[in-house]
Amino acid sequence: MRQLFIHIGTHKTGTTSIQWYLNRHARKLRAYGTYVPQAGCPSSRSSGHHNIAWTLLGNSRANPSWGGVRELVDELNRANPVQGVISAEDLEFLVDRPDEIAALEAELRAGGWAPVYLLYLRAPGPYAISLYQEFANQNIDVGFDEYLNRVLADGYYEPPGNCTLFVDFNAFVTQWRAASQGDLRIYSYDAATKGRGVIPTFISSLGLPARLAELRQRRINVAKSAVTDEMRAGARLIDDKFGEAYRRQISAALNVAAHSF
Repeated sequence: MRQLFIHIGTHKTGTTSIQWYLNRHARKLRAYGTYVPQAGCPSSRSSGHHNIAWTLLGNSRANPSWGGVRELVDELNRANPVQGVISAEDLEFLVDRPDEIAALEAELRAGGWAPVYLLYLRAPGPYAISLYQEFANQNIDVGFDEYLNRVLADGYYEPPGNCTLFVDFNAFVTQWRAASQGDLRIYSYDAATKGRGVIPTFISSLGLPARLAELRQRRINVAKSAVTDEMRAGARLIDDKFGEAYRRQISAALNVAAHSF
C-alpha cells in the first residue's frame, strides 16, 4: 500500500502555516511524488482539508460538495502518486470517536492507502494558554480560572462543539493508538521552532528533500492577545502536572526515529 500522510494537528502548532505551504506549493511537491489532494478542501484557495474532518465528526460546517473520504480516495487513485498528504487539525478530535477512525482507515485501505498520522505536540503550559487565547476568536466565553481548573482536574478541556482539547498527551496518544491501526508519528513543535523550523521538520517527516523548505512560507494565525501574569502562573501549574507526559512522548518518538535508521 502507498502511504497517505495525515497531519492531525494539534491546534496551535503551526498547522495553518503548514496548510498554506501545502496549498501554495502543491505542484512543486507533486514533482517530487507527493500529491496534495483538493478533495476535502472548502475551496481551491483553502489551505486545509477541513471537510474531511468535519464530515467524520458530523460537524454542521461539513458540505458534501467539498468532498469526503471517498472523494479523497478517488482523487488519489486518479492522480496515482507515490504518496499523498492532507492536513486538518480538527482530525485530532477523532480521538474520542474510535468508530470513525476505523471507518476512515477501512476506506483508505480498501482504496490501497495506508494512513500515517503526523502529530505535533507542544509543551502543555504554553499550549494551554495559546488555546485559551484562541477562544475569543471562536466566541467561546469561559473565565481563565474555570478553564485552568478544568484542565488541571481532567487533563483536557471540552469547549462547546463536542470536541476535546487534550493537555495530558499520554492520555491522547494512548487513546489514539488504541483506536487506530495506522502509524502515529510524533514531533515536537518546540524543538521545530527552536531548530530548523516547522516547515523543514514537516518536509522531513514526508521524506522529501530539505531544499523544498526553502520555498516561500507564511506564518499565520499567530496569537495577538497579551499573556497575563495570571496565565503565566497557570501555565507553570499545567507544566508541573503534565510536562512529564509531554517529555515522555517526545522522548519515545525520538527513540523510534533513531532506531528506524
